Amino acid sequence: MTKSRKTDVELSIHQTCEAWRLMCRDAPGRRVSRTAGVDYIFSGLPVAFFNLVVLTQPSISAAALRSFGEEVRAWTVDTTDPWSFMVTNEALEPGVDAAAILGECGLVPAFPLTGMVAMEVAPLAAAPAGLRLTVPADDPGCASVVDINSAAHEMDFGPAKAMLGRQAFWNDQFPVLGTVDGTPASSTAVLAVDGCRYVALVATRPAYRRRGYAEAVMRQALENAAAAMGPLPSVLHATEAGRPIYERMGYTAIASHTLFMDAMLLAGH
Repeated sequence: MTKSRKTDVELSIHQTCEAWRLMCRDAPGRRVSRTAGVDYIFSGLPVAFFNLVVLTQPSISAAALRSFGEEVRAWTVDTTDPWSFMVTNEALEPGVDAAAILGECGLVPAFPLTGMVAMEVAPLAAAPAGLRLTVPADDPGCASVVDINSAAHEMDFGPAKAMLGRQAFWNDQFPVLGTVDGTPASSTAVLAVDGCRYVALVATRPAYRRRGYAEAVMRQALENAAAAMGPLPSVLHATEAGRPIYERMGYTAIASHTLFMDAMLLAGH
């Protein structure tokens, strides 16, 4: 990536790489590498979400994608932790079948993500009734952000407390926790990433969904970040479930990505 203005697709890829570098910065087993066309950001924790390979090269042919798949397999051959491989659909040349090509490398599509951006997001007008918004000020509060994500995604994010469950990590970032009658129900965080407010870890426990909690904590976190950083653009990567909420908040799609995972790992789950 150059210092000149990035295209929308480049912005989505770049923000992914830098956000993951930031989230994994304090991981005890952190391993980060960059080759021509590929970024490797591994926390060394047994959570696929925090061990990420990102394809960064544009205009990828079928032959090049196959070569990248083989390179990634070789780089991860001694890795025992689960990991994900992000491929940007707009970076592929027309007609390239990523699922078929990477399938030959033992990788299968896990789920899609949509890169989105908003130049500004209106601040929170009022929190939903019964929801209390706070900035977690100690390790247990920060650990609640991880626990909420575990419950929301039905995946054990617990090992990530080693890096994200400590208040020291968040001293220069912007998490918000939403509680109901003292129970942590929803959370998000805004990260300061290379001139943007990057939204991460948006989650709501299943029992508290469809009450506007995720939108409330997100607007509050963005407002807190804007107060410290200024009204910078906001970037995020949306799941299919989250995308309608973000569109309602004013985000627009700028890129489409697919996360691939090891076929054997997915078969075991």
